[in-house]
Amino acid sequence: MDDIADSNPILDAALDYPYVEYKAEEPLSRVVAFGDHSHKCPVYVERTPPCTAACPAGEDIRGYHNLLRETERSADKWAEAFRRIVDKNPFPAIMGRVCPAPCEASCNRAKVDQSVGINAVEHAIGQYALEHKLPLEPAGPASGHRVAVVGGGPAGLSCAYQLRRRGHAVTIYEAAPKLGGMVRYGIMGYRVSRDVLDAEIQRILDLGVEVKTGVAVGRDVTLEELSRAHDAVFVGIGAQKGRNLRVPGGEGTPHATNAIDFLAAFERDGEAMLRGRQVRDVLVLGDGDVAMDVARLALRLGARATVASAVPRAEMACSRYELEEAEADGASFRHGVSVVEILRDGEHVRGVRCVQMEKKAKGEEGWNAKIPFLRYKPVPRSDFEVACDMVVASIGQATDTAGFEQATAGAPFIPVDASYKVPGLANVYAGGDILKIDLITTAVGQGRKAAEAIDATLRGIARAPATRADVIGMDRLHLWYFPKSEMARRKHACSEAVRGAFHEVLSPLTAAEAASESGRCMSCGQCFSCRQCLLYCPQEAIRMFKSNPIGETMFTDYAKCVGCHICAEICPCGYIDMGMGEGL
Repeated sequence: MDDIADSNPILDAALDYPYVEYKAEEPLSRVVAFGDHSHKCPVYVERTPPCTAACPAGEDIRGYHNLLRETERSADKWAEAFRRIVDKNPFPAIMGRVCPAPCEASCNRAKVDQSVGINAVEHAIGQYALEHKLPLEPAGPASGHRVAVVGGGPAGLSCAYQLRRRGHAVTIYEAAPKLGGMVRYGIMGYRVSRDVLDAEIQRILDLGVEVKTGVAVGRDVTLEELSRAHDAVFVGIGAQKGRNLRVPGGEGTPHATNAIDFLAAFERDGEAMLRGRQVRDVLVLGDGDVAMDVARLALRLGARATVASAVPRAEMACSRYELEEAEADGASFRHGVSVVEILRDGEHVRGVRCVQMEKKAKGEEGWNAKIPFLRYKPVPRSDFEVACDMVVASIGQATDTAGFEQATAGAPFIPVDASYKVPGLANVYAGGDILKIDLITTAVGQGRKAAEAIDATLRGIARAPATRADVIGMDRLHLWYFPKSEMARRKHACSEAVRGAFHEVLSPLTAAEAASESGRCMSCGQCFSCRQCLLYCPQEAIRMFKSNPIGETMFTDYAKCVGCHICAEICPCGYIDMGMGEGL
């Protein structure tokens, strides 16, 4: 009994363990003492950078930065960078001007100083392609299949492009007189010039895409007819209707309209849209980017513009730069107010009745709503009047699903499965704002994904199930390597006389500025040949082959490697794992 009490198996095992004899090591050798017993050598693992993971279009952002800074070599780095972008997104010049850049919000570099100016670099690449008239890659060999694309906006054009490059015959059916969707009818020329818009659309049409404008489904042709006449149909009709302000005095008033109709009227009629209407003061209700566009357009048409927002400045939905540009153009703002009535003098608007808004108390219905506007409520007996002669409501968009009842089943949006196929319809797919109102880049990405699904179905190819991307986070990077630097900023041309200033206001970076900004990219999850592993390897087991493809320039001689882990600890971009020999 006493023997059992005195026995300690764990202690005995530790005391009897055959430890390697200790040997004093000289300075550099000390760090690899017993390294040959780790059984682990470096393996190179490419991971998805957070910028690409956050990009709805799926661009290879790291790839074109590595091209411009010449980590990845090419005979023409600018042309190759353009091809890298248009593999996923055929509109680099457009998106470089208007995309709110969710990629930048996810950029790991922002944890060091400021995110990489991804949108600015894309703008520069897109501009280079236009100036040098770079074409898209030619269409693939004819497949013998025909696809109808309904809607010539970002989703439809993206889908048409991806289908055509795979060899399918494509016809776009567009109800409006021109292609472009909300990029044309909702984004003004001072943000995206019509020359830029038309040039990027024409590149797609040059692949042999047929276009039929002025053709509306439900009026000129039915969805069923298109389905029978084609091997597949893609519906990308967007959300082309604006939401009117439903308050007393708004119904049937000529100068009370919504943002979508206001912007589309300018695209259709130009500066003549307000001629003869004696509009001097425009009140814009809303706090998003579209509200800023309406205010800035009104100023260019010679009117004064006031934006009425129900929320404080800090909670406005618009991009910060959109707000600052509207302020620079001369727009004024009233925060914490809401319009409850449009005041008329006969048929004409003479002003609006407003109320002050206050934040709901904790526990009140909607106090923590996702939409900031819903967190506020009117202050009793706080009404006051604001004089104006036109009211434009920028309170959201809506879909027009007339003619698509087969696909919607009475809902305001079209439901789809994971392959963007409409359930219950044999060969109909959909994407873009008709699924959910979102960013232009989201529509571009969905158009591509739907095209890939259509192509696989037409060719009878089974698609592998989607896998979760291995996105590299900050914890795998070594930030000490990257010196702090500021993001490059594009110049905004603010005219002293805003009226009639319809030229583009955003200037692209120069080639040198764009290449320098690309140099700030940390190449998260991909070797960029910094040579740190080679310099710090105490066994001289790593060699560099400059002519190899990116990611393959560094080579480990495993006969020399002792598994010390230094290369993995020193790699700035998190490309090296210690894994070879695991479990030996």
